[in-house]
Amino acid sequence: MSDDRQLTRREFLTRAGAAALAGSAVAGLVPEEGRAAPEKPVRGGTLRVATIGDPPTVDIHQTTAVIAEQVTQEIYETLFALDSSWQPQPLLARGAQWSRENTRLTIPLRTDVVFHNGAAMTSADVVASLTRWMRLAALGQTVAPKVKAVVAPDPHTVVIDLHEPVGALVALLANPNNMPAIMPKTLIDQYGDKPITAPVGTGPYRFQEWRPDAYLRVVRFDRYRPVSAPPSGYAGRRVAYLDEIRFIPVPEANTRLAGMQSGQYDFALQLPEDQYAQVTATPSLVPLIVKPYAWATFVFNKRKGLFSTPKARMAFLKALSNQPIMQAAFGPQEFWSVQSPTIAYGAFTDNTTGANVFNHQDVSGAKALLQEVGYDGKPFTFMVTKDYDFMYSSALVAKGQLEAVGFKVNLQVVDWATLVQRRNNPDLYDVFTTGFVFSPADPTAQDVFVSSKWPGWWVNEKKEAALAEYTRSVALQKRRAAWSQIQALVYQDVPVIKLGDYYLLNVMQQWVKGFQNTPNLFFWNVWLARR
Repeated sequence: MSDDRQLTRREFLTRAGAAALAGSAVAGLVPEEGRAAPEKPVRGGTLRVATIGDPPTVDIHQTTAVIAEQVTQEIYETLFALDSSWQPQPLLARGAQWSRENTRLTIPLRTDVVFHNGAAMTSADVVASLTRWMRLAALGQTVAPKVKAVVAPDPHTVVIDLHEPVGALVALLANPNNMPAIMPKTLIDQYGDKPITAPVGTGPYRFQEWRPDAYLRVVRFDRYRPVSAPPSGYAGRRVAYLDEIRFIPVPEANTRLAGMQSGQYDFALQLPEDQYAQVTATPSLVPLIVKPYAWATFVFNKRKGLFSTPKARMAFLKALSNQPIMQAAFGPQEFWSVQSPTIAYGAFTDNTTGANVFNHQDVSGAKALLQEVGYDGKPFTFMVTKDYDFMYSSALVAKGQLEAVGFKVNLQVVDWATLVQRRNNPDLYDVFTTGFVFSPADPTAQDVFVSSKWPGWWVNEKKEAALAEYTRSVALQKRRAAWSQIQALVYQDVPVIKLGDYYLLNVMQQWVKGFQNTPNLFFWNVWLARR
């Protein structure tokens, strides 16, 4: 993901969080004969969601902040949506067709879509929306240089002409974060590139009111027309059973937990892992462990200094035992894992490539490599922050392991803003801590693997070749194979070190029904058994 996105997707992190794959979090498997009949959805009621704060904006083209995505996911929609297998399926589009050696994508549009202002969606709205997204959105800006034109040959067709193939383009058009949301052209004409303050979309809920520090309200859009396909992930049929969803900023985690325990809120976002026991001890609460979510990492300065050589980086990797690092950073086992070497999730999860390197401590091997590189015992600068506890805690444990094999570590603790500023200067550090959050549509959104300009500066000809193959391939199988080549290079060249996966903890009341526990929050198809 882009550098900005990494910042904003972690701005709302506390220490980490726990979470679970789509599905529930606490109930075990129940024999079929012992299961109760499925409950029938009912309409009505207000869902009260305690969030970590207000979004910076409700203009989803303008921000990668997860909180903005969470409160606008019900309002805006995209041409495609990712299903439970992380494959794009038509949503506002009726399909997609590649031609001209995969440099032209033709997208027929649905003819029954109505915006919240009552206007019918046409290709003019889609062209204006995608053009604005490519100007303003972080992901859109990465796509824009490869786009020759976005045109509307008729009111219900859009054509995207490319300078070169972008095999993941359809998936990118389904990305839920900083999404290519379709808005009325009249709204875009009104606001231009200025932040939209009264959003208008096509989703099952429409924007009603925003009172910062108090609440943001969305209400059922009665003219919404869902697709006919069954629900699957973010794709398929979306139904607005609730009268209203009220997002309430509650910055203090203790207050969010107390409000859930008292029944003041129906749903709460991001409780810290040290509250997990209290959640599970409260009968009315259901913990939701969201995974995949993110992975913790150390990033090397490969431009100059000790770790400009791969052997020194490999010595660092061999010195580490990941389990005690992750346990110190994230606490109980429910919140983290060191089982998989994968550097991407969703359709690009690879649990095999690099497994013989990932989390294989080799103290003697690390010492031997340090001798080979002629390490002189000079301390290297390890830049960390306490603003995110897991970053500091992981580095502190790693420091002891590194010094046991002969490294000398200067742990430099700074605030997060300073770390982000200094990591752009290769003269100021040798290693820094960070985390990479799940990118559901396209793993190349992680600039650390794609851009040689991203802090750390990974330059590798084989990586560039694999990336080129990934980019020009439309077939998912070919893109997966190319991405696995990049993952193999990560474990050979060691531009970064993956420490492990970590998860996020949300909580809901037992009377909330129909919720799908996915990395990107949404509340369509949700109803309340108690109102």
